[in-house]
Amino acid sequence: MMYRYHRSRGDLNSVPAQKRGQKGVSKLRPARARGKGVLWAGPGARVAKVLLYALPLAGVAGAGLWGWYALMNGVRHSSLFTLQEVRTVGWERAAKLKALERLRYSSSGSSLLDLDLVSLKGSLLGEPWIRDVNLRKEYPDTLSVRVTERRPVAVLAGRQIEAIVDDTGTVLEEWPNGAQTPNPWSHLPVIHGVEASSLRDGDSAAVQRFGAALDVLRAASSSAEPGMDLDAGQWDDVRVRRNGYWIRFGEGSIDEKWRRFLSVENEIERRHEGVQEVDLRFPAQVVVR
Repeated sequence: MMYRYHRSRGDLNSVPAQKRGQKGVSKLRPARARGKGVLWAGPGARVAKVLLYALPLAGVAGAGLWGWYALMNGVRHSSLFTLQEVRTVGWERAAKLKALERLRYSSSGSSLLDLDLVSLKGSLLGEPWIRDVNLRKEYPDTLSVRVTERRPVAVLAGRQIEAIVDDTGTVLEEWPNGAQTPNPWSHLPVIHGVEASSLRDGDSAAVQRFGAALDVLRAASSSAEPGMDLDAGQWDDVRVRRNGYWIRFGEGSIDEKWRRFLSVENEIERRHEGVQEVDLRFPAQVVVR
């Protein structure tokens, strides 16, 4: 019978250092030092050991994820978060009703968790009266809608259509030419020579004429009369109807020219009868015809 003996750790330590690297001296650790007497050797055994520990952990993680998904799915479809109220701030116009109906229709029966605020905002910005909108979810069942409205600055008296516009040229409402201007807008300045359809289509000439008319309106804002008429048929020669005569501005600083006119307005009305036109196109002059 043949016996094979293994050196213990103590025996190995007793071997001189110079002999440890020589042939016949084993550097292997005893099996009992590798963990409760189990000897793991070779790549296959190491993979088996990893799987032995990893598979239960993977099962626990999978069960946790599935439970989380089931919980969130139940919460999402819970009646607790069904949209019940749309709270609005900043809306004054009649167009509010139309916009609100569209908002309620698109989100009716939806869970507050599922509402796409980006899509809803885009839908509301399609309304001409709305300049900006901020949406916020107020849990568990309320949607807050804060609106910044456009403010009309003038009436466009076109050949076929009249319309009210804001300072960006956005057409807010329109009606047939010749019909009475709705009461809320009867005090607004009236701009002739700019068609609402051309402005809506972004026609460059119409945009330029409208911009020139706005410059005159801004300069005259402090002393503008209700329903003041402006002729913007030529962008470089906008005219304003005031006190029965036309004021011509031409190119250049409108603010300076308006101040020049106001400085002599009383004298013009006192000294001149049957005035047809006041011309401010010449530097430092006021020409009365």
